[in-house]
Amino acid sequence: MDERQYPSVVRDREWVDGDGVRWWMRGGEVQGKRVARLGRDSGVRVLHVYLDDVREVPSAERGGLLERVGVFERGKTEDFVEFRVAEFRNAAGQKLLVVEETC
Repeated sequence: MDERQYPSVVRDREWVDGDGVRWWMRGGEVQGKRVARLGRDSGVRVLHVYLDDVREVPSAERGGLLERVGVFERGKTEDFVEFRVAEFRNAAGQKLLVVEETC
């Protein structure tokens, strides 16, 4: 069986956005309160990676995505979904929260 390889910003530990800005992963994956804190911070961009779709999450949609991550972290999800979350920074010190979702 030919298994398709999807992009993984977390695995690659870096990402270049549409404006050509390079982002580097800071440390390892993050969980719990750190995810919630970063997700609530309006100065932090949030990127959602699902299969081969990579998109920035508007502020109005962050709550729903982060709630799903929290449910997964608490082991309550019934779906066959997994999340990997990491914090990234660029050369200017700006923060980016990357949420990768796989099934």
